[in-house]
Amino acid sequence: MGTLSKLRRLVLRENVSVREAARRLNISRNTAKKHLDQPEMAEPRHAKRQRPPGLLDPFKDQLRQLLKADSHRTKRHRRTINPDYQSIRSLGYSGGKAQV
Repeated sequence: MGTLSKLRRLVLRENVSVREAARRLNISRNTAKKHLDQPEMAEPRHAKRQRPPGLLDPFKDQLRQLLKADSHRTKRHRRTINPDYQSIRSLGYSGGKAQV
């Protein structure tokens, strides 16, 4: 159940004060009052943030190929991260080894 539904239920049905309802729901009294004053119950819409492209995004295909090439080998005989890191470093990767 959404916060606004809980707020309306507490204040309108259970006759809890706005201050107490806001305290129980961990929201500001001003926010609670603002939502109770609205004639319709509408959840606020927040824009989703665009995730910035990561440093590895241009090299993901190369990394997939390297992992696929090692997938048939046993775990003991697979390459370590160093050769993979060096190969994408030669392609222009400027990040650290931990992200790879």
